[in-house]
Amino acid sequence: MTRTTSSRSIFSASVLGGLSALLIVALGGMGCQNPFEPTPILFKTEDWTYKGAKGLKLKSDRYEIYSTCKRKPFVEALPGFLETCYKAYDELLPTETVPAEPLKTYLFKTRPQWERFTEEFSPRRAPTYKRIRRGGYSERGITVSHYSSQRSTLSILAHEGLHQYLEITGRHQIPAWVNEGLACYFESFELDGNNRPVFKPNMNTLRSPSLRKALAADSLIPLREVLATNAGIVVQGRSQRVQSCYAQWWSLVLFLLQPSSSNRYSEGFGELLDELGSEAMKRKANGYLAADTDNTLSFGEAVFQAYITEDLETFESDYKKYLYKLLNLRTY
Repeated sequence: MTRTTSSRSIFSASVLGGLSALLIVALGGMGCQNPFEPTPILFKTEDWTYKGAKGLKLKSDRYEIYSTCKRKPFVEALPGFLETCYKAYDELLPTETVPAEPLKTYLFKTRPQWERFTEEFSPRRAPTYKRIRRGGYSERGITVSHYSSQRSTLSILAHEGLHQYLEITGRHQIPAWVNEGLACYFESFELDGNNRPVFKPNMNTLRSPSLRKALAADSLIPLREVLATNAGIVVQGRSQRVQSCYAQWWSLVLFLLQPSSSNRYSEGFGELLDELGSEAMKRKANGYLAADTDNTLSFGEAVFQAYITEDLETFESDYKKYLYKLLNLRTY
């Protein structure tokens, strides 16, 4: 039986973050509604099973969610969470492209279910995906994750949702440093009283510890390597290396998104976001690649030089100073 309801269910108190009235207003509804209450997000719910495991299918305006997770309040709050994520993606990376169908998201209760689905859904990439220690992936406009804890699961859904958004809005061949950096940008948030995210990208406790450790050990990955690295290769490496790379992707995008009054690189990054995944971006990058007679330039670095700066040495110094400020460390 199909049921229509609104995403007003409550997560456990341990997941809820403190939130000021001002932030709640930012997500508030319109018209005669209480200004402190966001517009309810309607969705339909029906039974769904995967290999005998009972679950739910939830369909909202932009999302179609399939989940074997048992905790009904958690699952029924997912449409509101993901719809709010979509709005945040669209504010940062606006597009005129409207997805023809709801975005499919699979969230499995257990890792064995996730692995089995992955082997069927993407047999060629399954060995690489199964190296992901905790997380999910996005492929062909579909995200696939498994439950770990409430907080980390929501962060994973927000991260993978950004990849999904870029793909279904027609933006392809995006360098990993931008793609993963933007995804990490949405990992950190507080939840309002309706369990919808209020994003806090500067407060990413998933990434900042690895960054602190790398700075303390003077072992930051060199910028050229960060710009060249592919996410599929990264996840096959050592855990510490994986975490360091994702932390630097996150902080690199965070740095580039700082206001232009204090950041000479932000204007170029804004232009890149406007043209992200477009033919214009590829033409500019290919111009740099064509001029690289030594064949040492990666596509990721070519995009960076085309939009941000060719002076990597100065940028790397500015970026490192920003990291100390971001983490409230003494200036190096």
